[in-house]
Amino acid sequence: MITEGMATGDSASMNVDAALLHWFPDHAARSTSGWLRTPYLSSRLEGRGGPVIHVLMIEDDGSIAEMYRLQLEHDGYKVTVATTGELGFSTLSGSAPDIVLLDLLLPDQSGFEVLASLNERFPNHPPVVILSNYGEPSMIDKGRELGAVEYLVKSRVTPGDISGQIPNWVERGRRGPQES
Repeated sequence: MITEGMATGDSASMNVDAALLHWFPDHAARSTSGWLRTPYLSSRLEGRGGPVIHVLMIEDDGSIAEMYRLQLEHDGYKVTVATTGELGFSTLSGSAPDIVLLDLLLPDQSGFEVLASLNERFPNHPPVVILSNYGEPSMIDKGRELGAVEYLVKSRVTPGDISGQIPNWVERGRRGPQES
């Protein structure tokens, strides 16, 4: 947002807080200085009943991971981002996420390799949703054969779409594959 004083370069009329605006879901803009003083996530979680769902996102693209993290945290989820398959395994060993959002193109191994290893190393792993740029039917079939509860093409969904479906996927994962 540029005010008339800012457009003419009048520094006396420029509000520093107005110049430091960030976008958040459901907010046109929010001042950075106010956001840094009040914990945004904890204020969103207040009043939410039940335990917070922990989402592990295995995604190596920082901008995509950040976009999803912002939306999911805004909606009350706890989010951990791992940029490689091995970091994802470390996270699974150290904490108990309720769901895994998995990219297929990772720097250390493919998402399919990660999912196959999850099946071997963590037989009771949380449900896995594949988020990929690849939408070929053979890849979708392979992801489902490996046990993914869902396979989504990134260009066809939004972070809000994903956020709204997470409780359903977590519940499907709790029921087991035979009841999905």
